Formats: sequence, structure tokens, C-alpha cells
Amino acid sequence: MKHPLLDREFVACMFDYDGTLIERGYRMPLPEYMPGLLQETSRKAYMAICTARPFPAAFKHAHQILGDHFDALKSRWIWICENGGVGYAYNEDAQDFKEFYRICWPEDIIPLSRFSEIARKTFEGHVSEINVHESVIILRPHDLPTLRVDEIIFRCETLERMGLDLIESLGLEGKIRLGNSSLGVIFYSADADKDQGIYEFGRYLQREGLLVAEPFRDIICFGDRPGKYGNDEHFLSGRFGTPVSVGDEKDDHPQLHVVHDEQHVRLIGPRATAHLLERLQFKVL
Repeated sequence: MKHPLLDREFVACMFDYDGTLIERGYRMPLPEYMPGLLQETSRKAYMAICTARPFPAAFKHAHQILGDHFDALKSRWIWICENGGVGYAYNEDAQDFKEFYRICWPEDIIPLSRFSEIARKTFEGHVSEINVHESVIILRPHDLPTLRVDEIIFRCETLERMGLDLIESLGLEGKIRLGNSSLGVIFYSADADKDQGIYEFGRYLQREGLLVAEPFRDIICFGDRPGKYGNDEHFLSGRFGTPVSVGDEKDDHPQLHVVHDEQHVRLIGPRATAHLLERLQFKVL
């Protein structure tokens, strides 16, 4: 059966990274078939990576993805970092990637320094590191490099429960959100999420002269964790963009697409991303 998205044309793609372009797990390599496919697609469409990582860490993936084609294709790639809190695009005048939007931590609700101090005390003995950035706080479980995937997931679920209890105890429901990436948990402003990243990417495309309009269904969004508190819960909510899950399913989400092969076998992970991506149609830019 032909996938319904193959009858449509898109102008841009957005990707979660872990579990979507690479397999779930700690520091998994980019599959050998993925760089060439992404390079070819970025000649036809604008592309964006949407990740919890800060820009310096995320930008390392740019060279892995584009390789020798980096200079030729970099202007087609956008980086939505800190879980949707900030976006970077290549600026020809500056000859460098520059911020084109940022949503800051809500200092008027609770200062980032105070929240991070409370988090350090709360999670002491449960995490190996707490990374505080401008828009997010990222926590990683102990012994991450030595754990199996199921062990990482279990520890992240423990951190998730502790984090939700912390948000409730501080009266921050609806103001601070938590996301679980299955590699760690992320605290961030309720105003800054991956779905906001889709919106900002759409606005960027409009400024570039592309005929796209809200809710930006011409942007196809690939992620793997659309469930409650998953780090793609809002990214794949369908509020903006056209959502595709290459990981978990969500039965109560009629807008969410999944991927099957020609024998109608469900595909997951980067294989699913590649299977659909190489068959999509794009509008001539």
C-alpha cells in the first residue's frame, strides 16, 4: 500500500537526532547510508535538526552529515537547539552560523541559577552530569557509556519521575516542562519546545521567500518519542508541521504517521527515516 505522504509535496524536513537519524543508544554512529541520503535531500529541500543539545555539540553532527559537501550545502541546513529554545542558520555576510531566534529561560518565574542548584541537590547520586545552558538544563544518568539501551531507558524513567515531582513541589506546572530523550532528561521553559522550533523554522522559510503558511504542513517532521513526556511529545503533536514517528506509536493521535515497507512491515529508527525520505516528493525551490 502506498504511503499517504507520497502523494504530497514538501518544502522542508525536520529531524530529531537520537533514534531518528541514529539508533537509540549512547553515542551511536550515523548509519553509513544516511549522510548521502541527507546530502541529496538537502539539494531539493531545506533541512533542520531539532535536538536538546546546545549548538556547539549539535554542530559536530553537521560535519558528520555533510562531510566534503559541507560548504556547498550548509546554507540549506538549520539547527534548532536546546530543545527548541534557539535556532541557528548560516549567515552569508558573517560567513558563519548565527542565532535567528532564542527563547530564554523564564528568569522572572524562577532564576536558572536557583533551579539548577535545587536540581543538583535533588538528583545527587542519580546523575553523572548536569549541564546548564541558556535555555535548558540537561541531566544524564550515571554510567551511561556502560549501560544497555533498556538500562538507560529505566534510569531515565526514574529521573523523569523525580523531575516531575520537583516541578510539582516548586509549583512550576505549566511553566517549566520536562522531556525524556531516553538518554537523559531536559528541563526547559514551557514557551520553548520543539514545536516552537517548527514554527520558527517555518517563519525562517517565509523570510527566505518560500510560500509556506501556518501551520506549516509543508514541513515534514521525523521523531521517535511522541508519548507523554517523551522529548518529541510536542514536536510530533501535529500543532505545526506534518508529524512522522519512526519510533513509538501513539494510538490516540490520528495525525501521526508511521512507516511501513512494501510488505506492510512496520519500520523503526533510521531505517524508517531513510525508507520514507528517499521516496518523498519536494516542491521545486
